[in-house]
Amino acid sequence: MTLVSTAARGNTRRHLVSLLVALSVALNLCFIAGALWIRIHGPPPINVEDRLQHIGEKLDLDASQKDAFDRYSEAVRGRMRQMHHAVDPLVGKAWAEVAKPDADEAKVTQLFDEAAQTRRGYMRELAPLTLSFLSTLSPEQRTKFVELIRQKPWEQPR
Repeated sequence: MTLVSTAARGNTRRHLVSLLVALSVALNLCFIAGALWIRIHGPPPINVEDRLQHIGEKLDLDASQKDAFDRYSEAVRGRMRQMHHAVDPLVGKAWAEVAKPDADEAKVTQLFDEAAQTRRGYMRELAPLTLSFLSTLSPEQRTKFVELIRQKPWEQPR
C-alpha cells in the first residue's frame, strides 16, 4: 500500500462518514418536522362511532335522553354503512374511468353525480331522525349538539 492509496482511502472514509452524518441529520429533521406538523394540525379525523360517542359524552344526557341518543346513534351508523355500501362502488367506478388514458368525461361526471345524489338521499333520511332526537333535548343541549356536529373532527378541542 502506498501513501497515496492510504490517504485516498482515509479521504473516502471521511466523505462516507460525513455523508452518513448528513443523511442522519436530514432524516431526524424530517421526523421532527412531521411530529410538529401533526402536533400543530391536530389528530386525523375520527370515525362516525367515535364522533357520536364524543358528542354523547359532551351533552350531559339524562337516562331517557341517553336511550334516545343510543337509538339515534345506531340509526346514523346503519344509514352511514348503507350509504357507503351504495356510494363507494360508484366512486370507485368513476376513479377507474379517470385512470383510463381515454377517460370518458361524461361517464365520470355521471358516476360522481350519481354518487352525490345517492349520498344526499341518505342525508335527507337522517334529517327527520335528527330532528326527532333533538326534540328530546333542552335548548342548551340542542345548541351544544349543533355546535359539536358542525365542528370538523380534526378541529375538536382537546
